[in-house]
Amino acid sequence: MFGKKDGFDPYYDLKIEESLAKNEYPVKKLETARTSEHTSLCAQVCTPEVWEKYKDIESSGPAKWTLARAINTGVLYPESFVGCHAGDKESYDDFADFFHPVIEAYHKGFSMKEGSLLKGTPSQRMDPSRISVELSDSAQSKIVSTRIRIARNLSMFPLNPGGTRESREEVVGLMAKVYKQIDTDSDLAGDFYLHSKMSNDERQALVDGHFLFRGKDKMQAASGYHEYWPHGRGVYLNKDKTFINWVNEGDHLRIISMEMGGDVKAVFSRLSAGAKLIEDAVREISAEDDVFMMHPKFGAVTCCPSNIGTGMRGSVHIMVPKLIEAVGFDEIDRLCRERNCQARGSTGEHSKVLDRIDVSNWRRIGFPEYELVEDMINCANFLSSEEDKL
Repeated sequence: MFGKKDGFDPYYDLKIEESLAKNEYPVKKLETARTSEHTSLCAQVCTPEVWEKYKDIESSGPAKWTLARAINTGVLYPESFVGCHAGDKESYDDFADFFHPVIEAYHKGFSMKEGSLLKGTPSQRMDPSRISVELSDSAQSKIVSTRIRIARNLSMFPLNPGGTRESREEVVGLMAKVYKQIDTDSDLAGDFYLHSKMSNDERQALVDGHFLFRGKDKMQAASGYHEYWPHGRGVYLNKDKTFINWVNEGDHLRIISMEMGGDVKAVFSRLSAGAKLIEDAVREISAEDDVFMMHPKFGAVTCCPSNIGTGMRGSVHIMVPKLIEAVGFDEIDRLCRERNCQARGSTGEHSKVLDRIDVSNWRRIGFPEYELVEDMINCANFLSSEEDKL
């Protein structure tokens, strides 16, 4: 269930590319990758000049991260879109001439030099009362389900690619104490399941409900996400299975709020309340003032540069069968991107398009979370109105 116990498993175990293991520039792989139509941002940015600047430097944070470790995924798998990961918060600035261009290339329109500093606390930026737009009745009637998640890392631990089995287990131990503090009468109250201890029946029930993350991604394995699997991993679910936490899937926390239907504000309110509960409880237990790992320029720090800023993806599955037939998925995605959102298949990324579209915010960085929810609402309203015209 958890991968091979003996021998190397590329879907769980960390493999360092041969040249990088010797701290040598992978000339052939990166040069070949840069001539490919589809290549990682890692391959595009990590030129020989960048490599020479950083090859013998370790990050100043607890992971002692290196550029070789940072680019391992993109070298092994140049088809990966981003292809690089940070091992600690400090990596992003210690390797600035590498990570900053990657950030700017992924988050179009954001500049590490000119980007605005985010104001307020994480909880203030997730205040649902600040949402100023409403779903139209037409859009709400077409929405099948709503799901909003954020990625967060705890400031007292290294990011997981730069962590250890012990650091992962410490994160799990801390979160177990947090979940025990939740009032049993609260709608957030539930159960915490550890991957290393759950029974086969518990595991299968979580799989059947699509609540369990299971690793088994070779690109993530190349970053170090899956090291020491299954130790130090867990899933928390409230009683209604509308509030879910993935612990150490990649980032320390993936906090998820979801439900059937189109009550976006209710889903975001639950997410906001859950994130604040976690923030307050971790602060009390750890006696640390700064709970979530934050960067003064872009906000929330995550392992992959694609998620930094808010770490948020808010999505709705909206029924627009006539629009799909009339203009096709690619045109719908183009219309969504004009509105700071993106379209995905009927069951998520890379899935087939049937009668519905998964619509989510595209922007991650430079904006508070509530504004990104507004992006999603505005886009859903637009698609619904276009469907109604047909």
